Amino acid sequence: MAILNNITGALLIDATASFLNGAGIATSGEDKNRVIPKTFKERVNGRFEEVPYVSAQSWRRWLRNTTNEENSWSPSVLKAVGEGSEKGTTNKISTELNPVDFPEDDLFGYMKAGAKNEESIQRTSPFKTSILKGIKNMRATSTDEAFVHLKEGTPLPYSTKFYSTHLEGFFNLEYARLGVYDNLGSRQELSLALVEQYQDKFNETSLGGKFKRYELKDAESNRKRNAAGLLKGLAFLRGGAKQAAFGSDVAPKVLILAGLESANPIFNNLFDGSGEKPYLNIELLQQLATDYKDKLATPIYIGIRKGYLQNEEEVNAIGAGFVVDSPVGIVNQFNQKYLAHE
Repeated sequence: MAILNNITGALLIDATASFLNGAGIATSGEDKNRVIPKTFKERVNGRFEEVPYVSAQSWRRWLRNTTNEENSWSPSVLKAVGEGSEKGTTNKISTELNPVDFPEDDLFGYMKAGAKNEESIQRTSPFKTSILKGIKNMRATSTDEAFVHLKEGTPLPYSTKFYSTHLEGFFNLEYARLGVYDNLGSRQELSLALVEQYQDKFNETSLGGKFKRYELKDAESNRKRNAAGLLKGLAFLRGGAKQAAFGSDVAPKVLILAGLESANPIFNNLFDGSGEKPYLNIELLQQLATDYKDKLATPIYIGIRKGYLQNEEEVNAIGAGFVVDSPVGIVNQFNQKYLAHE
């Protein structure tokens, strides 16, 4: 069996009658008082079609918050740093920059640009994601016309553009990087102050010259805890803009997971909307299982909300090499089998 270096997957969110990520106010013509969601143009059958989406930054923030809450982790608070920070006028921000005490920093990375003669700290995020975009044949936009009624005077009109779609995305967690930090000259993952503070918690390895690798002495337990916590956050994902007016349950209705030796986010473009409900491409999943059989460190776990997929019966009968359950169920099974920790 291949080595579990990465955890890769895909998710599908039911975003019917939703507004989950805003793009501001329209600025032209009759739309100048219209609140609009994020969309982009995609060519479909020779014409450009408007595709609703949620930015990676936005849904990663939902996931950070949910994961902290579900696991009772202390958030790594984003704050102003550097000259002027005491007045709130700085243009530099950072989190705690501490992956030892804050699992969020270990999973999502951080950056602090140092001023002259100061060290710069940067940890690229081990958790990589796509945007969430509306699947083909199931993306439509509408406009909600409304008024603000004043105590006196004429009511003020405003409108909100919203969408009905199912949002798909994919991700890859570089599992093997959790609990491991490289200080490579100009790219320092740990501050010198943090290394000194927690020197009893690290095993230090030379990478040549002044380059150092610091690995937590309990790195295996740490990475299992943090990865399991992240997957739990995915299963119970919540967040999104305008929930008071366009409430949406953004917990995945389909969640797919697998452990991989290589860092390939293979589970992308798996969904279509050719029927009344979303459709999961079983043939493509089976092809991926065959093509990556030497890279797969686990079976492919498929979590589906009952009654959600067009081809649910076909998914349930997919066969060997796959595990099918609910989204929460597959996370529980995956965590118990591969990420159990003390």
